[in-house]
Amino acid sequence: MRALLLAAGYGTRLKPLTDHVPKPLTLFMGRPILDLVYEKVRAAGLREVAVNTHHLPERISQHIQNSALYRQPIHLSHEPEILGTGGSLNPLRPWLGREDLLIFNGDILTTLDLAALASAYEGSGAIAAMVLLPHKAGTTPVYLKEGRVVGIGEAVAGAVKRTFAGVHILSEGFVAAVPKSGFLSVIDTYKALLTEHKVLGFEHEGYWADLGIPGDYFEAHEALWQSPDRMGVAKALHLDPESWCYDARQESVFIDGPVLDGFRRSYVFGPVASAAGLSIERCLVYPGTEVTKHDQARDKILTPYASLSFA
Repeated sequence: MRALLLAAGYGTRLKPLTDHVPKPLTLFMGRPILDLVYEKVRAAGLREVAVNTHHLPERISQHIQNSALYRQPIHLSHEPEILGTGGSLNPLRPWLGREDLLIFNGDILTTLDLAALASAYEGSGAIAAMVLLPHKAGTTPVYLKEGRVVGIGEAVAGAVKRTFAGVHILSEGFVAAVPKSGFLSVIDTYKALLTEHKVLGFEHEGYWADLGIPGDYFEAHEALWQSPDRMGVAKALHLDPESWCYDARQESVFIDGPVLDGFRRSYVFGPVASAAGLSIERCLVYPGTEVTKHDQARDKILTPYASLSFA
């Protein structure tokens, strides 16, 4: 089995931050999301990994080249025109060959057990396996019946409603059924195959976070910090709590940097230019951000490049 990490998207909902930083290189607890996803895939035993790019591709390729984390060669699949989740498979067909493919969205983090997913898929006889979450409002419903996906979007009698988690495994047969050109959603191929083929629904009820939406981006940090099993979740996400310092007085977390006054219920990802008289509350603060005594910020992502509100 090989793996594809999806990193081509524009990250529109995180603009203007993503005008400067591709969404997969935005930070979670101080680390690039792409690094955490890659470590998770590697820990599951996958060695052949591809990353697709389109928006700010040079930033992603430079990051991979300059990081000691990416020990094995990474197959970079650049899309001059963005191809979508289905279309991204077409440039990869020669690289993939006849192997199964694990696909992992580049803006999510989860404690999902990838080895358990692979084991369930391999013994199912399914053409694909979708990781499913309890249904979340505002998402396209996926209908599950007796462990099998039986509908997407349109309700199916006797089936329960779930949400696609952005992680799935595709067989050679599924990839062969994807049209060979154009911008494509992989969901269209799922819909076309459901009636004739088994698609396994693999349910996950642990930690899962979509980091592509500003409010959810902050709440993902809160969910980790407030988890009764914080250390277990951190380990499953390949985070290092040794770099975290919690200031109980301000209820803030400082990562790879000193504890500073003026930050309440915030997550500070590294050294920042600070001053007396700050009033920073419920913020994510990137390393190198210039925060002055004139700054009063609440419900924001603050970076050296841009800031945006998630209220």
